[in-house]
Amino acid sequence: MEPLPARDAITPEVLARWAHRGQRRDTPAGPGAYIDHPRRVVELLLAGRVADPEVLAAGWLHDTVEDQPERLVRAGAALDHGSDGGAAGSGDGIGVGDGEPVDDAVVRDRALAVLADLFGPTVGRIVAEVTNPLPSASAQGSPDVLYLEHLRQMCAHGSPAAVSVKICDHLDNTRDLDPVPADPRDPARLARLRRKYAAARPILRSASSLLAPRWQASALSRDLTQGR
Repeated sequence: MEPLPARDAITPEVLARWAHRGQRRDTPAGPGAYIDHPRRVVELLLAGRVADPEVLAAGWLHDTVEDQPERLVRAGAALDHGSDGGAAGSGDGIGVGDGEPVDDAVVRDRALAVLADLFGPTVGRIVAEVTNPLPSASAQGSPDVLYLEHLRQMCAHGSPAAVSVKICDHLDNTRDLDPVPADPRDPARLARLRRKYAAARPILRSASSLLAPRWQASALSRDLTQGR
C-alpha cells in the first residue's frame, strides 16, 4: 500500500484517500473507487452551506472507522513510531500480546482515537456518531432494522453536525438506486436498499442539522418509493 505522508501533510482528504485505497463501490457502470462517495458527501455539505472545517473533515472520514478501522490503527502506530505506514494497509487482523485478535469494538475505539489525535476530538466525535454500531448479541432485528433504530436515536439525540453528515451520506447513497440498462448490480439488493432508505428519509426530513433548511427540505423531497 502507498506509504503515509508525514504527519503535518495528512489532511482529512489525504487520510480518507489512503484509508479507502483499493476499496470499491457498486455503481450503475460497474465497481468504482470508493473515495468518490466521501468526496461527494463533502460536496453536498458545501452545497448545503456547511463550511465548518471539522464537519467537512468528518464528511471525508465518515466511513473510515466503519470500513477501515484497522488501517487507521496501523496508521496511528506508524505515525507514533515515525515509520511511513507502508505496512499499514494489509487489512490483516490486529493482534495484542501473543497475537490473539483484538475485539472489533476495541479496534474501532483505537481508530477513533487516531482521528481525534490527528484532527481533534470534535471530528472524532462526529465520526463516532455517524458510524453504524456493531451488532450485539442482544440486538434484535435485521441489519436494516438496526440501521433505522440507530438513525432515529442519532437524529433525536445526536449533534446537528453529525446529522448534517448523515443526511449528505444518505443523499449520495440514494442518488443512483434506480436500475439502468445493462446495470450490473443485483436488482434484489437495489430493491432492498430502496426500501431501507425510503424508511430512513422521513426520519431525516424532520431532523435538525447545520444544513440550510430550504436546501435540506428540497434535497430530501423526493419519494424514494416511487423511483425517479
